[in-house]
Amino acid sequence: MGVALLGMGICGFTPTSTGLSYREMIAKAAKMAYRDAGVTIDQIDGAVSAEEDFPSGYSIADEYVPDQLGMVRKPVYTIPGDFMHAVASAAMQIETGRFDILVVESYSKASNVLTKDEMIRFAFDPVYNRFGLSPHWLAGLELNSFLSEAGYGIEEVAEVVVKNREAAIANSNAPYGDNFSVDDIIDSRPVSLPLTELMCAQYADGAVVAVLGTDEAARRYSEKPAFISGIGWGSGTSILERRDHTFSIGTAIAAERAYHESGINNPAEEIDAFFVSDTYAHRQLMHMEAMGVNDNHNSTVNPNGGALGGGDMFEATGGVRLYEAFSQLRGEAGRCQIDAQRTLVHAWRGIPTDSCVVAILDNERRAL
Repeated sequence: MGVALLGMGICGFTPTSTGLSYREMIAKAAKMAYRDAGVTIDQIDGAVSAEEDFPSGYSIADEYVPDQLGMVRKPVYTIPGDFMHAVASAAMQIETGRFDILVVESYSKASNVLTKDEMIRFAFDPVYNRFGLSPHWLAGLELNSFLSEAGYGIEEVAEVVVKNREAAIANSNAPYGDNFSVDDIIDSRPVSLPLTELMCAQYADGAVVAVLGTDEAARRYSEKPAFISGIGWGSGTSILERRDHTFSIGTAIAAERAYHESGINNPAEEIDAFFVSDTYAHRQLMHMEAMGVNDNHNSTVNPNGGALGGGDMFEATGGVRLYEAFSQLRGEAGRCQIDAQRTLVHAWRGIPTDSCVVAILDNERRAL
């Protein structure tokens, strides 16, 4: 059967969005996505939402989703994970043959959250490891281990920030494009040494909506679909004391599955662009290593600027990478455009997890 990406819509992305509520942002992104996909609400069979109550500030926050997406009396359920986890779930539903077209939605209204670090701390063990520290201590510990064991220097980590922030200057949707030197990154405000402030993605507001469907639906309705040739997900251990802090097991598991489904044997040669989670700079390097690709600094890795240039959008972050990959395949990436017929989208749930997703997208359906 196959699963395709018919169209996408976004609203944002900005450091603050005082002029719109999150409901208005979702509705605006949904209208854009439906028009882009060439479908109407009555042709959509249901939706999958990726969000948590904490960033929304509401209990059962997803109860507002059906109205904004137009899913009256249609199945809608929520994945408490990244946007790409929801994409994987929607793809499996379509593969069952019971659904032709589904919508995936997520958003960030990070500017509404005054104590973001306190909120993130809720994800940590509240009983045995009650450190009472900034949640970024784990990222600092990871970075320290990564530098000691993986053969990278702090300058190479800083170069990731320099490259991604510079690339984001050409991306009209990215709010954090800027020029920095390696020394600027290393000498910025300490967060959890050796981690510094500029090595962390700043937060942004926005909404992302994707329309997925069968290959038949894509050819019938969409002018420029993309095709999901493989998708996988995986998680490392949640017990921090037992985790290898120099390697992303979750990424390796997800990539292995996605490569297998796509028939990929040499990702560095067979994939044209990589859209990889970089909410912390060292994580881009770690994720690329786990996916079997070691050339981390070339223009095919986060050519649109990644999260370092575009912002950390909580659960919607992976959706932004998907939108960027989709735009590249369509030749609609503007000044960020590179020659790409096959792209990889990677998502990481964020600290303290090692829960990751990898998807392979093609501009046409390929026979294995």
